[in-house]
Amino acid sequence: MTIVSIHQPQFIPWCPYFDKIARSDVFVFLDHVQYQKNGLQNRNQIKTKQGAHWLTVPVHATLEHTIRQTEIAGDKWVKKHLSTLQMNYARAAHFHLVEGFSTILQQGWQHLADLDIAVTEWMMTQLDIQTPVLRASALRATGSGEELVINICRELGATVYLSGQGASAYQEASAFTQHNIQLLYQHYSNQPYTQCFMDDLGFIPNLSALDLILNAGSDAAAILQQGATESE
Repeated sequence: MTIVSIHQPQFIPWCPYFDKIARSDVFVFLDHVQYQKNGLQNRNQIKTKQGAHWLTVPVHATLEHTIRQTEIAGDKWVKKHLSTLQMNYARAAHFHLVEGFSTILQQGWQHLADLDIAVTEWMMTQLDIQTPVLRASALRATGSGEELVINICRELGATVYLSGQGASAYQEASAFTQHNIQLLYQHYSNQPYTQCFMDDLGFIPNLSALDLILNAGSDAAAILQQGATESE
């Protein structure tokens, strides 16, 4: 059995994104599809004293740009992001891990997809995820929507495609079974863990997995796995 999952690159993704990667034999960054304005490709949330807060990478983008073509707008955001993390995570039990994250941010990225993928791979290491990853732009598969997904799966010899729940509204299992591919939907439940500002704000779910990494350190992988439930 070969399980393949596919998703657009995101900036500091949340836990369900990494759960999907961890459950797969191969994960594909869908980097050659249209950039989505106000999506998660250039932003995600962390926890601050005031609650959930967006960290956003400014970009030069139009609806004609793919994610891999989308350019990052300067580098002033890097200092701002790191300052925000210092201000709000300095007392996190594993704040020292931010050094590795900081090193990646400061590498002078020009394109959003390259930054997203580098950050995601660093986070995978912190979460003890060793799934091989590929870029869709490096594959031969063509098409759009469901057709593209199926063609990627076929090229990689997938017997199972692990999809997010959001796609269940438009995907047809029969289209996959025609190619001997089983369509499964991911189920994931965010698990509480100790965060900063618990006394005032309690636990805030659905943040970037960076929050989990900085708070839980080497325990982050086990906490991530606890949220996994049976796919169907």
